[in-house]
Amino acid sequence: MTKNIRKTISIFATSIMGISMANADPIKEIDFNPYGQINLGYMHGDTGLGSEGYIVNNNNSSSRVGANLSGDLESHNITVGAHVELGYVQNPSSAVSPENKNISGEFKDRHLNVFLEGAAGRFSLGQGNGAANGNIEADLSGTNVVSFANLPLVGGGLPFVNKESMEEVTLKSSVSNQDFESRYSRLRYDAPSLGPVDLSVSQGTKSNSDVTEFGGRVSFPLAGQVVARLGYSTKDVGEASGDVETIGGSISWLHTSGFNLTGAYSHRTDDNVASPDSAFYWAKVGYRFNEEHAIDAHYAETMDLRLKGDNAETIGAGYVYKPAQWLDIYAGYRQHSLSGVGADYSNVNVAILGSRIKF
Repeated sequence: MTKNIRKTISIFATSIMGISMANADPIKEIDFNPYGQINLGYMHGDTGLGSEGYIVNNNNSSSRVGANLSGDLESHNITVGAHVELGYVQNPSSAVSPENKNISGEFKDRHLNVFLEGAAGRFSLGQGNGAANGNIEADLSGTNVVSFANLPLVGGGLPFVNKESMEEVTLKSSVSNQDFESRYSRLRYDAPSLGPVDLSVSQGTKSNSDVTEFGGRVSFPLAGQVVARLGYSTKDVGEASGDVETIGGSISWLHTSGFNLTGAYSHRTDDNVASPDSAFYWAKVGYRFNEEHAIDAHYAETMDLRLKGDNAETIGAGYVYKPAQWLDIYAGYRQHSLSGVGADYSNVNVAILGSRIKF
């Protein structure tokens, strides 16, 4: 596939630009690696408003297309490249609700950046991951596609319903793993690895707010494998909130037997004395029978995210069958509960069954 694309580009450039590439084909000097995936499922949501079924794009790992390009400048001992990725989401599992079961699909930019890498490290410029993105989500369980730590990505648009007033509170407003600032326009620097340790820093803007992030990752063998991550971010949102600061990390251990444990914590605060600090806790236990089967059970708690005194708890389980490297078939279930000061809400129960195909 890649060779055919390169050949097509070469022929197109020759015919349009009117130049001969017989003796010097610059495209041959560039590694071009396209990729993509489609991830669709059936989601069933049971709330205080009743039960509904949805055909969704699983936002735990949404449908996307992209490409990595790179070339070596041997005379300077550096590699120059680019990364472009577009997500296409129709009926996102994070947004569908009883009032909005069908959401039109659209392309959204995920990555569009260039990089330069050499002995001094890697510099990236453009839209892409912040230095701490994903550092609350270390996970070796093999069930991330269905049991991801970013809980609102499946069912986030469904409501908790106040049993007395019938007030609706969306799940995503009360449940979050607070995984820093995700992707934005930034300059990022990744330092050369210090043994098993990788350190990075990024500075940029997101939604017209200045963002700075620091991240650290480590991986080492321990009767299997351990990965651990730490991160810090600050976002200047202005007005009463001032700087929103997030700190946290995660760790996951996969034993040689297939048994695995995962945990995470995050804490977020700002300058607004009327806005409560919020915290997230995550624990997960799983087992990978072989390269094809993985199961897990997990528990999460989000405290004070929307209002002081709010406490959201999640219990769930997931299963992933991977008969080939390009295919995941999965099923999962979660029960979310919310309690607040003087408020009693109905639970939100979410089940999902689907498949992810990579190409």
